[in-house]
Amino acid sequence: MPANTTELRQQRARMWEEMRKKQDALLEKGEESAEDTQWFANAEVDIRKLETIIEREEFLQTKAADLAKTNGEVRQNGALVPHQENFRLNYPDFGRTVMATNEVLNVRTADFIQGWLRSMKPGNAIEQRHLDAAKWFNQTLEAREIVIPLTKDYRLVMKEHRNMSLTAASGGFTVPEGFMAALEEALLTFGGMRQVSDIIRTDSGNDLPWPTMNDTGNKGEIIAEATTFGTSVDPTFANVIFKAFKYSSKPIIVSNELLQDSAFDLATRIGEWLGIRIGRIQNDHFTTGAGTTLPKGITVAATLGKTAASMTTFTDVEVIDLLHSVDPAYRTNARWMMHDLVLAHIRKLKDVTSGQYLWQPGLQAGVPDRLLGYTYQINQSMPSAFTTGQKLLLFGDFSKYKIRDAAEVRLVRLNELFAQTDQIGFNAFLRSDGNLLDAGTHPVKWLALA
Repeated sequence: MPANTTELRQQRARMWEEMRKKQDALLEKGEESAEDTQWFANAEVDIRKLETIIEREEFLQTKAADLAKTNGEVRQNGALVPHQENFRLNYPDFGRTVMATNEVLNVRTADFIQGWLRSMKPGNAIEQRHLDAAKWFNQTLEAREIVIPLTKDYRLVMKEHRNMSLTAASGGFTVPEGFMAALEEALLTFGGMRQVSDIIRTDSGNDLPWPTMNDTGNKGEIIAEATTFGTSVDPTFANVIFKAFKYSSKPIIVSNELLQDSAFDLATRIGEWLGIRIGRIQNDHFTTGAGTTLPKGITVAATLGKTAASMTTFTDVEVIDLLHSVDPAYRTNARWMMHDLVLAHIRKLKDVTSGQYLWQPGLQAGVPDRLLGYTYQINQSMPSAFTTGQKLLLFGDFSKYKIRDAAEVRLVRLNELFAQTDQIGFNAFLRSDGNLLDAGTHPVKWLALA
């Protein structure tokens, strides 16, 4: 590998420092030439390139650590399976070909789904790996549906339904963990809320009451000897009801030729495509949803922490005020959340007392960049326009925001609808809800423009 990430982060810090010194010099001079503007543009590009290298190296280190958990290899007829072979070609620096348990499951899932798809039309080649994968899942390629509960441990509980019809045109099936791994990765990538929230998975979609209790207004007392204790004061109890709103990815159309391509990792690709679609809409709703008929988004469920004096910007002092508006009990696990354009504004803010920038880059591998000592999460569903009333910055304990996923992910196959063009449609369904658990102590607060 190239220079370790600690050195790369230190190099980035030096570049930022040089950029800031030049910016301070320009402020003193009071003007910026065309050459200065170009210099800043080039410096920004160089920093972004370096940040990309840092992210790649940290990913490779993480992946290497995951793969090192096992020395097992999955081979078919003496050759590495495609999933493992692709990884070896893409990441030759590892010098070894190993596969973690979840990678084995992904390969088996891809083979099983591909064989199931090929079995739909007579004459399509069914290979031994397809039969082996079906046997591994204790299923047959003629099965109409595979059901796997969407629980945290992803237990391989499968159930066959031979007489099933989910649509007027054809049946459907719920995809096993290989699909779920790809779908969940896409949900995380195209989001922000799922990365910091607490994910709750339930076996059914019934209303889920979550009790809350607030006893912060009550304190103990000192009493004299042989004196009765005071009047009992009960805590304030309430609950938050989590529902299961039905999300659809909208159909994705795949050609029969693509389904027949033995080198195509169908399970992973469909999982990515459908997961991206569901991830985008859910992240919007988990961020700004109004509640009632939608999940209640974090910007709606949180409370006011600070209102900026301006209708078009906010200052370093107002960011500090937002931080201290959150009770210290929630600041232990707190972080920031904002749109990337808002982060660009914050990177230019300095503490009026110390003259230090509020944003500080991490200098060691695995140490994230920080704002006033706290990490942050970029969420592109957050507002980015610097206009009156916009909630541009959130701070608090985001683990108090609960995302509820119900039952299983369903993938419906649409055979007849697109038969005229020799294509097949796929549509994913996932039932979810989200809300902030706030018993009255306000674990997350926002800063808004006047």
